[in-house]
Amino acid sequence: MPELPEVQILVNQLAPRLERARIRAVESRDPKIKLDRHLVGRRIRRVRRQGKNIVVDLSGGLHLLVHLRMTGWIEFDRLKRYRAAIHTTRGTAYFEDARRLGVMQVVTPEQLDRALKKLGPDPLLDGCGLSELQATSRPIKVALLDQRLVAGVGNIYASESLWRARINPRRRSDSLQSGELRALGRAIVASLRRAIAYGPRIFEAQQFAVYGRKGRPCRRCGTMIRRLVQSQRSTYFCPRCQR
Repeated sequence: MPELPEVQILVNQLAPRLERARIRAVESRDPKIKLDRHLVGRRIRRVRRQGKNIVVDLSGGLHLLVHLRMTGWIEFDRLKRYRAAIHTTRGTAYFEDARRLGVMQVVTPEQLDRALKKLGPDPLLDGCGLSELQATSRPIKVALLDQRLVAGVGNIYASESLWRARINPRRRSDSLQSGELRALGRAIVASLRRAIAYGPRIFEAQQFAVYGRKGRPCRRCGTMIRRLVQSQRSTYFCPRCQR
């Protein structure tokens, strides 16, 4: 599933291609996606990100809200299979999504505000204060996946950030001290920024510290990385660095 870094990289690609363009036509090949014909003629003012959401601000006070979910992505080259397409004066954006779980919908400012208010702080936009984590007894790795607490962090970067902060993923969230939370906040920001720096090559070039490295040596101490399952998701950690 694309997490905050992958979504930000996609936004970085979309913005220069779509901003200031005018929508010429909209196309939906999936009944789950309903694109209002009134979008035609509107100008794309801005393409931005909030958490894992892509927000396209349009003239006339409407917005296009996109969530990629598990397999969604947006390409500029015509695809054989795609769920929807936005044809503009500066090219066409094709929304592909093999599992058809992604969301693309037209919303009013009020609807957008309600949707985004459900999210916790975005680590790169709002800072990474994690005080709300102390209000839950869930394991810290599980709590980090709750988008109401921290927006944009998913399974991969939760494991990576906990390794950076030397925090065991099984620790109760409410057991973390203020210093540990500050360290975790810094680790989250560092992990996300490092991933974004890969740019469009992220899927081929990215090297993880712990994620997907079960049985391989920790890059810090050499201890073999372990894997455990938390809330039906794989967690990777170093048993020595993250006691």
